[in-house]
Amino acid sequence: MSMKIRVLNVLLDDRIGGPSRRVLSMARKLHDKGIEYLMCLPKGNGEVPLYARKQGMTVYQCELGTPHYIRSIVTFFLNIRYIFNFIPSIHSLVKIIKKEKIDVVHVHGLLNLQGALAAFLTRRKVVWHLFGTLYPEYLVKALQPFIKRTADRVVNISEITRDYYINGSDIADVVIRGPVDVQVFNPLSISLEEKSGLMKELNLNDDDIILGSVGNITWVKGYENLIEALAIVRKKYSRIKLLIVGRILDTQISYYRRLTNLTSYFGLDENIRFLGEREGIPQLLSLMDIFIQSSFVEGTPISIMEAMAMRVPVIASSVGGIPEQITGWETGMLVPAGDPPAIALAVLNLMESVELRKEMGRKARETVRERFSLRHCVREHERLYKELIK
Repeated sequence: MSMKIRVLNVLLDDRIGGPSRRVLSMARKLHDKGIEYLMCLPKGNGEVPLYARKQGMTVYQCELGTPHYIRSIVTFFLNIRYIFNFIPSIHSLVKIIKKEKIDVVHVHGLLNLQGALAAFLTRRKVVWHLFGTLYPEYLVKALQPFIKRTADRVVNISEITRDYYINGSDIADVVIRGPVDVQVFNPLSISLEEKSGLMKELNLNDDDIILGSVGNITWVKGYENLIEALAIVRKKYSRIKLLIVGRILDTQISYYRRLTNLTSYFGLDENIRFLGEREGIPQLLSLMDIFIQSSFVEGTPISIMEAMAMRVPVIASSVGGIPEQITGWETGMLVPAGDPPAIALAVLNLMESVELRKEMGRKARETVRERFSLRHCVREHERLYKELIK
């Protein structure tokens, strides 16, 4: 009987996002290959613990936290709590690692210092997963020696983010992209009845042009640029609708109010729907004529790959690892970050040709199947863990 490898995933956010979705999607597949996924998350009201436990995963919650940019009184006190809980969180992680006989500690995010230190103190193997390009260069460089000392292997999500984090250092790393379950995100799996029911629920008409974006409501997503772009596009296409799917983060209430005020300012209250956090993302994507990601910074957003898997043409900011996901005018369109007229022009270009949108969607799905599939991502993680243990 082969040895089971036990991996503790340490995440600094208990809300659904790219890192947690990656872990949840791979857990069952890796279990079948003899790799047991466990999770440790901050104490809070996020939905990740519920989803993980439904999948049969062991989940711990402790004093984990992360520093925040100070943009409000809320983020100020979050930073105070982070400093206060730093040592207790390491102590809690050490106890979990010993109790569960963990083999590998997989920490997610540049600032996941607690997870790395707990693994280092207990002499466990450390995989450090890096994503996004939000942090200033001086911080990345300052943490490189610590990462090199504690991590047995770094996982980067694209070549661009690899350059961003490794940047001349001799840190041992590997690039693992994805993942998307192309069986779940399959346009042929959505029935006409499902589409019709959802259209009725959202008060959409057959002749509406439907744009969409999926991602938590946070300033890094640049939704204000998407709203301004819609105001330009509506001058030509009055029957246009924009669906924004994502949770309003507690630290981003003022940003959300700014978006709703901007919507009203442009007279787009009938054109834009803030749907909040939703299940049934494949069904929502199946309604969209065009998917748009207007972020200022990113890694390789899973939401873009999910849209591509659903054969929805994508317009996205040319930031982070997105240019490795999208080939301009073939599998999607790239635009400069923070440029509403460029987004609007891309939408207008795609609306001129149904055939262009169909061909772009077809090539996009093939790209996801070949490079970003869940199967490929699981295989790469299995290889990584077994190499480290061996």
